[in-house]
Amino acid sequence: MKSSSQRMQTAEGRRSSWHGTAFIVEAMLLLAFLVGAIAVFMHLFADASAKGAENEDLSNAIVLAANSAERFASDPEGMAPETETDGFRVTCLVTPEETDGGTLYHADIAVLRGEEEVYRLTTARYVSGVAR
Repeated sequence: MKSSSQRMQTAEGRRSSWHGTAFIVEAMLLLAFLVGAIAVFMHLFADASAKGAENEDLSNAIVLAANSAERFASDPEGMAPETETDGFRVTCLVTPEETDGGTLYHADIAVLRGEEEVYRLTTARYVSGVAR
């Protein structure tokens, strides 16, 4: 028969073993949560980076289209149909419309990166027949 001190040692031994197991299970759960949280944050940061690059392309395309529109406003007949700048291709389709008093020029300006259209701008300028 076991004495009461032997029974207490056995119970304490089991208890200490259970505490160690509980710690390991808790640490594993915490590690799983940490890995999940890191994965979510990495996904959010990757999306934010892609959106930032897309917005930078859009800003550059808007500036290029505005510059082309200013060139068109100053000389609608002298616009180049296509230019290449900083990895962007700027196309400008100018169509004249003759009127009694002069010519109304329409411009369709598109900014492309590769084959993807990033920004499009349409504008017009009237040139009187006398001021030509």
